[in-house]
Amino acid sequence: MAKVIATLLPGPGRENGYIPVTIAKDGTVSTIADLAGFAVLGLLVPTLDAANLTFQVSNLSDGTFYDLYDKAGATKTILTMGTGAKAIESLDLDDLKGYRFVKIVASAAQATAERTLIWIVKG
Repeated sequence: MAKVIATLLPGPGRENGYIPVTIAKDGTVSTIADLAGFAVLGLLVPTLDAANLTFQVSNLSDGTFYDLYDKAGATKTILTMGTGAKAIESLDLDDLKGYRFVKIVASAAQATAERTLIWIVKG
């Protein structure tokens, strides 16, 4: 699998950028985001076929990916999606600190089209 490098945007100080990931048409799991060295500032989510979004994390890009759970033992759900695009703030993504490789998982297949979600990062 090809490694996606963040596209950094020009600006003063530390560089802001973005890392796109894709959920294939009829798929539920995104491509891998390598968040090494980046602070996650947000996540842009396009209009999806109705689905909840959760995460899978790993220490290796080609390793085992694990569902991310909260302290109550429930799968960490960041968004219950209806229709319409959304932006997720960084505080809702704090549970990802310390994880390098991340996949986004939709609870329903994206039957109408391929979907590109965009991690907003600083690094």
